[in-house]
Amino acid sequence: MKKTIYANEGASIFLIALCFANILATLLVVTVRLGDFEGMAIMSWVSYALIQIMFIVSAVVYSAVRKINVPAVTRMNKGLKPLQYLLLPFIAIATILVFLPLANAWSAFLGVIHFNASAPSMPATSKVWVYFLSLFVMAVMPAFGEEILMRGFTFHGTSTRGVWFGILISSALFSLMHANPVQTVHQFGLGLVLALVVASSGSIWGAVIVHFLNNFIALTLTTYLPQVDALYASLGYYNWLTGAGSVIVGLFLLVIFLYLFYRAGRKNEPEFRVVSGGIEYDEFTIYAHGEEEKKSNIFADTFRFVGSLFKKSGWQNLTRALTRSNDIETTGKEQNVLGVWLALGIVAIYWVIQFVQGMVE
Repeated sequence: MKKTIYANEGASIFLIALCFANILATLLVVTVRLGDFEGMAIMSWVSYALIQIMFIVSAVVYSAVRKINVPAVTRMNKGLKPLQYLLLPFIAIATILVFLPLANAWSAFLGVIHFNASAPSMPATSKVWVYFLSLFVMAVMPAFGEEILMRGFTFHGTSTRGVWFGILISSALFSLMHANPVQTVHQFGLGLVLALVVASSGSIWGAVIVHFLNNFIALTLTTYLPQVDALYASLGYYNWLTGAGSVIVGLFLLVIFLYLFYRAGRKNEPEFRVVSGGIEYDEFTIYAHGEEEKKSNIFADTFRFVGSLFKKSGWQNLTRALTRSNDIETTGKEQNVLGVWLALGIVAIYWVIQFVQGMVE
């Protein structure tokens, strides 16, 4: 059983799953009319769930034919350390602080050019049991279905060419596959964070949880607690000044939380550093001291890491650290990635079609 897939195979799994899921969901929505359920068409409920199921089924069937070890490739066979799980809600909140104002700015631009945005189908009810049903269909299922497809298979394949190539390409595919121009910026930003969570831990479970938390917060605030959203608006959350402040503060916090998340899961990291010859080296700095044991200073290390991001050497060290923790064979630029560009081109065309429709309606 193969434990590694390469870029073109990752792109193939993405396209196959996306085509089967959307074709089947579209056929059902177009041909079957079952009325509404709690303010949303029944077939919309069905299509939301069916797409996620088809993502998983298509990828698993493909893997069975190609003899791919699904748990190893998707990194479902590796868990996280307790501290990493505790950091995930903070990563999710910081992600929203960064990318929600950017998404609002993008939405404002679309309004200026008179783009007719179509709102996603959402239930219109405050019933508690419908809320939990909505969470399952719109938060739990996408957290598993989309993560297994995107960060499990697609990111795995594309990151064999290079960890940053995988992060950027999988994020672009994730954003464009939703084919909703209004959501493009937020989905791309969310994809970046989810890919970084997987790369820095070598496990898919962090991305699954952050994805769920993102959808949970969005669904709860916009549909079931609109007064909270209204409060944010009344405080000026959506104006340019507070939006810029949110992006800056959120980005600072996001970098710190992601570093702490990576640090908490570092492989074979002793509680104390043992120095040999007075010199010790890690990914972000060089230490020189005596033969005694030195306890790691988390505050100094975090400050040092943030500062390193303003240097070319810091990004080189970060790339090495992510490549190592991602734990996937990397081939470099020699690998043929024609299938990746084909997949990106197809979803980009689909996105453009949706954009043009929004402009002419």
